[in-house]
Amino acid sequence: MIVKNILDNSVISALQNEQLIIAKTDTIYGILAAANSEKAVEKLYEVKRRPLNNPVIILVADIDDIPNLTPSIKHKYQEISKNRPTTIATKVSPNFLPHLPRNGGTLAFRVVPESPLAELIRIVGLLVAPSANPSGEEPAKNITEAINYFHELVPIYVDSGEVADAQPSQIVRINEGGEIEFLRR
Repeated sequence: MIVKNILDNSVISALQNEQLIIAKTDTIYGILAAANSEKAVEKLYEVKRRPLNNPVIILVADIDDIPNLTPSIKHKYQEISKNRPTTIATKVSPNFLPHLPRNGGTLAFRVVPESPLAELIRIVGLLVAPSANPSGEEPAKNITEAINYFHELVPIYVDSGEVADAQPSQIVRINEGGEIEFLRR
């Protein structure tokens, strides 16, 4: 099914029922699943043919949804993410979304700007959101490309037009000294 609105009831229902959707994120088209659903995350890895030890980005609507950030780090993150979407990797408790693969005990998060996508996250919860492509292929630039990749493996596609000149997010992490360090600019 193709819909035009990311807040369509079918999108919300699919995510709440451990299904996958494809939608444009704040950067590119992504394949989205409810982060708190082990079943949905397993399905995402299977459909994407992604190695199970390869972590995914978690989209959040508010910086306070990212665990273990000090007020100073929150402020720095907000400053550096004003001009470009920014993913931050931070250590998390093993009990926080324990079914998600970690890289050295860290998970990667990105706060999406105020938008219908942010509203969707507030409704259904945190979303895992790797790019909409099978591992090793180019990310889909439009819904037609996404459908050609995934066909009926993904029940809902949100058509937001062509993604032109999409730039991946910059990536930062909190280093051992507790400071932000750039991994990709």
